[in-house]
Amino acid sequence: MTNPIAIAPSIPDSRVSFPDTLLQSFENLHLNNIGIGSEYAISPYLTAPATSNTGGIFLAPNLQFPTERFLPSINHVGGGETTTAVPVPSENSIILRSALTPYGSQKLQQYLAYKDSAVINLVFEAVIDSIFEIMTDQFGHQVFGNLIPLCNQNQLNMIATMIVMHQDTFIKVCLDNYGSPSVKRLIKLRVKSYYLDGAIVRALHQGFLQLMVHKTGCHVILQCMETLSIEDNELLYEATINNFFDLAMDVNGCLALNSVIDVIKGPRRNELLEAIADLAVCLSQDPYGNFVVQNLLGLQYPNITKKICYLLKDHYARISMLKGGSHVVERCLKSPERGYAVEAFVECQEQVLVNVARDQFGNYVIQTALKETKHADRALHDRLVMKLRSHLRDLQRGYGRNVCNLICNQDSY
Repeated sequence: MTNPIAIAPSIPDSRVSFPDTLLQSFENLHLNNIGIGSEYAISPYLTAPATSNTGGIFLAPNLQFPTERFLPSINHVGGGETTTAVPVPSENSIILRSALTPYGSQKLQQYLAYKDSAVINLVFEAVIDSIFEIMTDQFGHQVFGNLIPLCNQNQLNMIATMIVMHQDTFIKVCLDNYGSPSVKRLIKLRVKSYYLDGAIVRALHQGFLQLMVHKTGCHVILQCMETLSIEDNELLYEATINNFFDLAMDVNGCLALNSVIDVIKGPRRNELLEAIADLAVCLSQDPYGNFVVQNLLGLQYPNITKKICYLLKDHYARISMLKGGSHVVERCLKSPERGYAVEAFVECQEQVLVNVARDQFGNYVIQTALKETKHADRALHDRLVMKLRSHLRDLQRGYGRNVCNLICNQDSY
């Protein structure tokens, strides 16, 4: 019968929880209650801690770890027995595998809380070669989050080197639900390593569009823009300006672009706003782009608002009958530059104005025009009312009734 202890590492029923040498390493650092294992362990070397007098560490009975770092493996061949050497997992391997389990992750975080440089170095050396796996793991990312604030500049530079060497993999980390917050923690450590900042920004620049249209990945870029200096963010600012149109027309990208507008600093900010305003006509008619135009109008920058309102002057009627576009026009009407929109309605063909007033979205635009001009520009208000009054019969059907009732009850607004 085969010795149940002598099992090759690839077989997942090994009872080894932690090698004696690694336990001794932690004991030498004066850490108490040592034990890394997991009742959920996915590693063949890690098992749940069992009731024993070994401080929570379960070791298979009579198991020894020879200095050669090999275990005996007994195989039955033709009725006889042959002995072969099976490698014992290294300390780094066991720490790495522990970080990927719930119990092991918790224990490693407890060790790191001592802020002992020897423990920090031991854990760092174990995970650096698999740093991206740690960052994206359900339990590993918690170890990572506790480890990096304790890293010295040289260790952070080693992480930066990994990012430079594996930019494509790093982009995938940024798209991951656990990886994204891990990268954000790295960005917040800018005071420790400017080399790390540069590595991150260059990698994000390479995958900029892919990240910005992703609901998770975009938060990494936004964290950079919020945390780093104008100079450090230059590549990301440039990428935003070069890709703003594609972002504005995307369901996730439009939201990310609006967030960038809120945090971008320096001369690039005005450059971005001007570029978006130049394409206001096209964006206002897009289901997603209209949100970006609304955001610009909401900033209440006089020059930007005037440019948008002016550029839309030949398109107000059509845009007013679009679900998203109608909100853009209402924002224009609520701005100091409302005259461009109201003049457009007064000067357009009567049937066009009636169509807008009877439209399911357009009727709200006409109501807003009447309300905003009543006190702000009475002359313009009266011209619009006069033009609508000649078509009250047509307005008494469908959504036009809302406009008709407003005209007939002017004291109500």
